[in-house]
Amino acid sequence: MLGDVRAKLRQIRYSGASNGWLRLTLDVVSRIATYRPEKDRSFDRTLGTDTAGRVETASLGITDAERQEQAILYLPSPAKVTRWMLDNIGIAHRDFAFVDLGCGKGRVVLVAAQYPFRHVLGVDISADLLDIARRNVQIVDPKRRCTDVELRNADATTTDLPDGDLLVHLYHPFDTEVTAMVLRKLEQSRTPGSRVVVAYLLYSGAVPEVRAMFARFPWLRETRYEASLFGNYDWLFYATS
Repeated sequence: MLGDVRAKLRQIRYSGASNGWLRLTLDVVSRIATYRPEKDRSFDRTLGTDTAGRVETASLGITDAERQEQAILYLPSPAKVTRWMLDNIGIAHRDFAFVDLGCGKGRVVLVAAQYPFRHVLGVDISADLLDIARRNVQIVDPKRRCTDVELRNADATTTDLPDGDLLVHLYHPFDTEVTAMVLRKLEQSRTPGSRVVVAYLLYSGAVPEVRAMFARFPWLRETRYEASLFGNYDWLFYATS
């Protein structure tokens, strides 16, 4: 019983810190008015960008039928959730390159570029979303702390990731078999002795499947799990053993 209470308190602390105490309070007071990321344009109003909205898989413009079947719709994560991760990941940002796989319109890339990473890379198979992301990056160029930002229209399973220490971010962008292909390629190609950290954002219902997939790669170990109060923004963290 005491363990359940402590777990719930941890969920509350994480949810408040990552998504804002006001947002958490509003969700608790009225679950009917639950936060809907596709409707939240506060980030875009501040920067003049276009990162909000919901794009179904069939509308992503993916020409490869198999990859379209494996893709998951575009839905932006709240910027506060990304900032919480970047502030609590426990790395020296200057030592790492940051990669967002399935970057969509580029909101996470824009947030990461406000940190002093040596390189920020966004990868997405949808050329349509990448066009929007490129415009967004141009808009916020003066506000960046990372001067080396790249957006790449590519298949995440075949593209080469930067050398050296790497922080890889995923917001459950495709099915776990695609993620497994990415990790397999990364294991084979990464620089010997380099550190790899993975920050995987997902909803609670997907945690068992994603954990089972990562268990197939013993070179990565789970270092932390943060469960959100309502199960919509959970984090799984992995790092090289």
